[in-house]
Formats: sequence, structure tokens, C-alpha cells
Amino acid sequence: MKVRVNETDLNGKPIYDSGEILNGESHLDIVEGMKIAPFTVNLEPLPYMCDVLARTGSPGFPLPDEPEAAAKAFLLKLAASGFVQFLEDDPYPPRLMEVLETIRQSGVTNMFDVPIVAGLAEQMGETEVAEWINTHRHDYGEIILYGRHPNSESTEVK
Repeated sequence: MKVRVNETDLNGKPIYDSGEILNGESHLDIVEGMKIAPFTVNLEPLPYMCDVLARTGSPGFPLPDEPEAAAKAFLLKLAASGFVQFLEDDPYPPRLMEVLETIRQSGVTNMFDVPIVAGLAEQMGETEVAEWINTHRHDYGEIILYGRHPNSESTEVK
């Protein structure tokens, strides 16, 4: 599971697509990874989640007693408020970077000409890559501009 914990502005409003990405096997792993501040690292999960909910405008939000169920409800509530985003675990086709590099090196088109790049991927028999390019324009732009997957800076939580 992959979750982005969005940063907040000076008014405490979440800034979409702006924070650290945490990976974990479960919702509770993600919550444990969120407890990195010196004042929260030693808190048990339930008091931590209640504190965060109170600080984000949801004091008294009911959480289940079971820790994993509570963590799931907590993260879903934060997601509904924009404080976290659930991300696809691996949103990229396996051969994406290889196909894009082949197209780039061919010199046939400008890599910013998205429909042509997608068409060339299709002609190469890379239908999955072509469909991804057409449906993930923002992520494609990140790859073209920065040469890497936009979520490659994620942090593994164990």
C-alpha cells in the first residue's frame, strides 16, 4: 500500500501532491510511519490517530477498537479531507521507461507531442504503454521533464 501524506499551508489546509510517500503492508504500518515527530513517535496508534483527527478538524471522529480497522478508518477520513492520498502501488507498465527511451533515441518526434509518442508506442506493439501515456498525462510529463518516475522518492515503512 502506498500513501502520500500531504503537506499543509500556513492555514492548515492540505496541499495536494506535495508530501512524503509512505509504503506499508497494512494501514497500521502507514500510521506507524506517520508517527515520526519526537512528540508522537512513542504514542500508541489510537491516541495518535485521535490527536491527528482533532488537529485536522475531526475531533471525536469514531474509530473502531481493533487497531488495523481503526487505522483504515483514520486514513480514509484523512483522505476524504485531502490530508492523505492513496496511490497506486505500481502505476507504471513494466516496459514504460524502455519504450520511452527507444522512442526518444529514434528522434522521430518531440517527446512533448504526447499523441505521437503514444501512437509510436502502439506501433511498437506496446499497447499497455500507449494506453498509460494517454491516461496519465501528468505523470508522463514528470517523466519527460525529470527523467524518472514521479513517485520514485517514496519511503518504505516496515
